[in-house]
Amino acid sequence: MRRRFLSLFILLFFALPVGISLSGCAKGTSSAFCSGTIGPRVGDPQTITLNPTVGGLSMSYGQTQNVTTPTAVDCKNNTVTISKYTYSTVDPNNASNVPVADVNPTTGQLCAGTWNRNNPGGVADYTYCTSSGKSGIAELTAAGSGANSNKVLVYVHPLITAITLGAASTDCTNDPATNCPQYTASAVTTASPYVPNTCISFGQSAQLVTRFFAGSQNVTYSAGHATFTAQTAGLLTFEDTSGVATAVLPGTTIVTANIAQSTSTAGLMSVCPPKTITISTANASNGNVVINPNTTEPLTAVVKDVNGVTLTGLTLTVTSTNPVAVPASSSSIAPVFPGVAAINAFCLPPSCNPAPYGNVGLLGTGKPVASNTITSTTPGSNSTRLWVGSTDSQYLVPIDLTTSVIPSPIKLPYTPTSMIMAQNGTTIFMGSDQALMTFGTSNNTLTASYPSIQGSLLTVSPDSATAVISDSSRKVISVFNSATPAIVTTYNGVGTRAAYTPDGSTLYVLTTDNHLLVYSTFTSWQDYDLSAGGATDVAVAIPSVGAFVTGNTAVNARSYCANSTGTSTIFYPQAGNLTVSAAVSDRAVTTNDGKHLLDVRLATSGGTPVVNDITFPTSTANDGANGTRTFTGVLPTGDCPEAGVAPVFGMAANTSASTSVNSTSVTGIYPTTDSTQAFTTYLPVSGATSNGTKLPVYTPSTGAVTSVTLANGATAPVVGVFSSDNKFFFTGTAGDNQVHQITRSTLTDSTQLNPKLPSLTTTGGTAVPNLLVQYPRSVTNN
Repeated sequence: MRRRFLSLFILLFFALPVGISLSGCAKGTSSAFCSGTIGPRVGDPQTITLNPTVGGLSMSYGQTQNVTTPTAVDCKNNTVTISKYTYSTVDPNNASNVPVADVNPTTGQLCAGTWNRNNPGGVADYTYCTSSGKSGIAELTAAGSGANSNKVLVYVHPLITAITLGAASTDCTNDPATNCPQYTASAVTTASPYVPNTCISFGQSAQLVTRFFAGSQNVTYSAGHATFTAQTAGLLTFEDTSGVATAVLPGTTIVTANIAQSTSTAGLMSVCPPKTITISTANASNGNVVINPNTTEPLTAVVKDVNGVTLTGLTLTVTSTNPVAVPASSSSIAPVFPGVAAINAFCLPPSCNPAPYGNVGLLGTGKPVASNTITSTTPGSNSTRLWVGSTDSQYLVPIDLTTSVIPSPIKLPYTPTSMIMAQNGTTIFMGSDQALMTFGTSNNTLTASYPSIQGSLLTVSPDSATAVISDSSRKVISVFNSATPAIVTTYNGVGTRAAYTPDGSTLYVLTTDNHLLVYSTFTSWQDYDLSAGGATDVAVAIPSVGAFVTGNTAVNARSYCANSTGTSTIFYPQAGNLTVSAAVSDRAVTTNDGKHLLDVRLATSGGTPVVNDITFPTSTANDGANGTRTFTGVLPTGDCPEAGVAPVFGMAANTSASTSVNSTSVTGIYPTTDSTQAFTTYLPVSGATSNGTKLPVYTPSTGAVTSVTLANGATAPVVGVFSSDNKFFFTGTAGDNQVHQITRSTLTDSTQLNPKLPSLTTTGGTAVPNLLVQYPRSVTNN
């Protein structure tokens, strides 16, 4: 009995755990296998991926290269870790031969030749690679935990010394290229070969035709596959190894190729440039739109390239000729104050349609493109703030015309020689012989002075941060950014006049030795000698497709369409030259409607100002094979001529004299923003009468010169500024040293303001208010 009990106990002891174990195993078996109850298990490596999966690897003789660590997944596509991989290479054409590439079976490091093994003297295996001098292809694989990887082709070849982009080969035996069947079999592509010196349109693709050379030997078929990049980012995208490029943005770029651990410049590739930019708004009619203050008018731009393909994603620059009252952006026009502005959009290199510096003009890339013009009018009235200064006073007077009080003058640390209001209205820049000064308009206090920046202030950039100063003592022109603050760039010379384009991308400067200097971040400084005709004033064209330089006897037009047909590129070539009357003094300005360049000059000192109203009856742009485009009554817009020749700015002059005025110098001409009138200021002659002094007013539509009779006491209007709503013209006058408010609707001198600026040269006297700026204060009722 005891025996039987012992036997039963032993049986239960061994049987129960085994039963439980078998039951547990049976329960988990179905979920542990990939399918059913037998076969591969979940968690076991099933697929190993060795990169690159397309194109393979390229190696020069004797070169070594590490491969990327393979990745493994199981049957459920879950990542699996393999602790050890074993690598091998074979000759795909003959597995019994020694392949042209060897591999360290443990680390996967490749050798374009043979690794050292079993060397005497304790030299470790796989430490140096010996080239076999043979070209060919090897297959590299990795294995681990019972799974094998895909095959990676390893191309071994002589050292590649040159890579070129060119035309498709028509003789693949004697001229191997990547378009040939012997090459494309391992890089299938349906894209057509890229034809050099042509462009592809937005969204289109083309295969780069490449040739690889080892010295003079074409080794394309054994070279493997390169990867390509564009030196100018964003113009093209490239498919890995196939050499297929897809156009994204217009422009020309240098293409670089990377192969066998080296990078080489392969060639150029172009995306077709814009041909036209058409801007519009929903409410515009015949290029004109009326927008109330504080109302947003959506702005759209349609851009088409030279093949008529619509472009998207471009960085367009939108400009307003009156950004204080009528600011504009790429999406809208949003007036803040009453006023009129010309709105344009530009594709400007290098942010749009770029090209390498030495290839500007290639297929039209590297050149600007201008849109049509929309004239935006905002009705209403606004009050005005004036700041009055003088080159004969160390004081500044801020006048708020919403009040009847003229405050006491504010003393400055230095006497200003020039004064310009920043377009954002927050800062007034003042040049002096001691320092550049900045004055805050919100609290009417000096914000900064820069003793290292001395001289006359020529202009301020549209972004309200950068001032251009000419130091006649040091003979240097400085571009100074007050936000940094730092000097951006300098140029030797003494500047007399300067003007920025509305977008701030280009600066024109005239010098005392009759040179035109043009500066942009794209072209840096360009120097043009205009001493043959003189250079007295500069005005930017509207739209800003160039500039006009007035001289002794002519007006010289400069285009922004670079001429690249000669030995060196002329970035701002001559686009016209119109003979006008001789001058000892002149000032020039363009009107917002883009139809007039107003040049006011004196034939002799003490003479009568003459207005040369220069219009543009016919402008042409020679597009070479595309023919000649003609623009009547306006300056050219659209793309620059493909032939590389600057468009011609057709110019004609209507001359009118201000017979009731005598002057020693013209100090300015100020057109209304609606382009309907222009007022001229000047210096008085010796002994000028203080009664019946005239302020000349020119009307472009009729060519007539009329005048405003200034209140008694004034001998000459020396400086002027319009209110933003065009309803008043403010002029500082000699003789009575006051500011006169001219009502445009009646052309009358309606109000006189006495700033009482203390004079430096007349003891106890007041100074002539010859520095004047304004900014709108608020919108009022009509």
